[in-house]
Amino acid sequence: MTAPTALYARTHLDDHTLRQARRALHTARYWRQEASAPLSYYRPSQCHAWARQALTDAARLRRRLTALRALPGRYVTREQWSQTTARADGH
Repeated sequence: MTAPTALYARTHLDDHTLRQARRALHTARYWRQEASAPLSYYRPSQCHAWARQALTDAARLRRRLTALRALPGRYVTREQWSQTTARADGH
C-alpha cells in the first residue's frame, strides 16, 4: 500500500506566496524609510541591509510564484511543490 500524497490547491499556494511577496516588499519599504528617518533607533547601514534582504526574499517568492503558475492542473503534490521551490530558489 502506498502512502497518501499530500495535495495542495494551486490557488491556495498562489495566494499564500503572493501575500508573502507583498509582505516582503512592504518590509523593504519600511526599512528604507527607517534608514532615512532622522531619529531612528537603528543604524542606516543596518536598515539598508534588512531592506536588501527583504527585496531578495520578495524576488525569490516572485520566482516561486512564476514557477507555480507554470504548473498544470488545479492541485500540486508536496513533491512537486518542493521541487518547484528548490528550482526557483536556485538549489
